[in-house]
Amino acid sequence: MVQGIELYEQRTPRSRAAWERAAALIPGGVGSAIQFTPPYPLSIADSKGSRVWDLDGNEYIDYSLCYAAMVAGHANPVIVEAIRRQAEHGTLFGMPTTLAADLAEEIIRRYDGVIEMIRFTQSGVEATQTAIRLARAATGRKTIVKIEGQYHGGTDHLLVSIGGAPPEAAGPDDRPRPTADSAGLLPASTEYTAVVSFNDLDQMRRAFDEHDGDVAGVIIEPAMTNGGVIPPAPGYLEGVRELCTRAGAVLIMDEVKLGCRVAPGGATELWGVRGDLVTLAKAIGGGVPVGAFGGRRDLMEQISPSGPTIHFGTYNANPLGMAAGLACLTKVMTDDAYKEMTRLTTRLTDGMREVLSERGMPAHVVQVTTLGGIFFGLEEQPRNFREAARCDQERWRDYWFGMLNRGVIPMGSAWFEEFSMSAQHSDDDVDRTLEAFEATIREIGG
Repeated sequence: MVQGIELYEQRTPRSRAAWERAAALIPGGVGSAIQFTPPYPLSIADSKGSRVWDLDGNEYIDYSLCYAAMVAGHANPVIVEAIRRQAEHGTLFGMPTTLAADLAEEIIRRYDGVIEMIRFTQSGVEATQTAIRLARAATGRKTIVKIEGQYHGGTDHLLVSIGGAPPEAAGPDDRPRPTADSAGLLPASTEYTAVVSFNDLDQMRRAFDEHDGDVAGVIIEPAMTNGGVIPPAPGYLEGVRELCTRAGAVLIMDEVKLGCRVAPGGATELWGVRGDLVTLAKAIGGGVPVGAFGGRRDLMEQISPSGPTIHFGTYNANPLGMAAGLACLTKVMTDDAYKEMTRLTTRLTDGMREVLSERGMPAHVVQVTTLGGIFFGLEEQPRNFREAARCDQERWRDYWFGMLNRGVIPMGSAWFEEFSMSAQHSDDDVDRTLEAFEATIREIGG
């Protein structure tokens, strides 16, 4: 029986042809390295609701959702109409519109008492980059503490220990070493970036001790999403908050993926720990490239032109992004929408656990409201990236192609990604997905 990658190649010849053409013109044939999946990526021709269609006409229920960005689903008519209306009046001015203040008010309302002022960016990468700059400017210090395996965008000082280094370079489990994860990084990238494991307060305390008086800030995803979804252990975020407060360091909550997705007020609402700065993107743009950073007024007033910390960007707060984001947060992502998305995610994860139990396949499924992850070969929730990386990655690859061949994009295109629900998924989608999941697990069970 033809299955796996061979069947994928038989079903998607036009995607192969499209990739081969692109690869002669664009490095790797993709706009971002994560978009490449061997032997070649799907090329998408159309989308609507919870579904996408590739160039060969194959239909897929989509749980990747552009790495959790498409919280409203594909081509949501509310957002399409908001973009159309704005496009009739112009797409870019390089001057302010009232839309930015409207979206700012909505985000500040959701992050009540946490985000007092906000500045929009073009992406999450720019948001985290500027938050780091602001933390250093505000404190006059150099060192940033980050979590091993967490990804905060392709900024030089944050492309450190994102999970790709060999064990001999990454150091022992109890004392990870900062590793430069790209060519072209200067020594300062690792010199002024301290790395610790997620959910380990002892390592965090040691980082503060070893860089006594020089920790400008800690940047942390409250729940890891670059490790298959890893929630914080009880008391962990509270402990990090206390350390930052005691040392006068800036706590940067990176909610680029989690913000306004896992709850109306994001991870801050879910776990109740307040950052000094919060970075956002994905969900707040309604499917249009939008990022943001915000937080305490005294910090944000140090951003130019109010203060000495530079932040520029021609496309920042562009009217198309502001219109799409405002429609998404005010008209699509209502309290009822969050409840329904969480209900569907619970149905999906419970069904996956039942299938795995019936088939006797060791795997752990995790859920954080509208997000989920699966770790083949692990029966308990990993606490950090290294534990997560011990999962059965080969079986995950078989699972990925098995689900694709049955019309489901099960998650982002790597074992360390997550699956997510949108406001346009349905019970029928979940039913079909669980049928595909059961058939795939039976196929790859060995």
